[in-house]
Amino acid sequence: MALPPSRSLAISCLAAAAILVSACGPRYPLGITEDRWSKMSVAEQDQARMKQAEVDRARAEARRQEAEAREAEATARAAALDHARANAAPGERVQCILQPVEMSYGGEWRAAEPLGLDLVAGLPIAFTLHDREGRYRSRDGTAHFNGMEIRLCREGRKNDCGRFLATSGELRRGKTQPVQAEDFLRGRMHCELAATGGRFYPERHLRP
Repeated sequence: MALPPSRSLAISCLAAAAILVSACGPRYPLGITEDRWSKMSVAEQDQARMKQAEVDRARAEARRQEAEAREAEATARAAALDHARANAAPGERVQCILQPVEMSYGGEWRAAEPLGLDLVAGLPIAFTLHDREGRYRSRDGTAHFNGMEIRLCREGRKNDCGRFLATSGELRRGKTQPVQAEDFLRGRMHCELAATGGRFYPERHLRP
């Protein structure tokens, strides 16, 4: 006899809940099994708890130190980039606006927020494209400039890049052209040489 749909759904939910409960059963310090834990004395259990607390403190300290190291590294990279921008020779620094731009996400193209880039020859810069609808979708990439070519590469894929080619004369005047990288991004990018030591304010160039 077939069960009513509502009852069938209720049984399915109960079964799923039982599986979750069993998967999230009691956990004992140091990975000790339930059978072994039940055979330990109170003193042994207390000792295991203390050792687990020591392990947890050590892990927390290691995470803290790793976070501090990452922050220090990021600060050093930012300072080095600021120095390189301020001291770039003529033709070594270019500023670009990528707008309009779409990013590939989940097998479809989605409108992304405009992107401003301030590049120095020989210094790759990480960037992130964000979904324009603000749904927390994003794609990461790296921008490269070698004096005549700008490459916008998908994170971890050096050969999956959109390319922007321009002579120094074209960059002095400013140049706009399409860029596309398969399964990553597509749009139009405008680039021009930056004034030596000048700051970059991409919002001045972005269209609403």
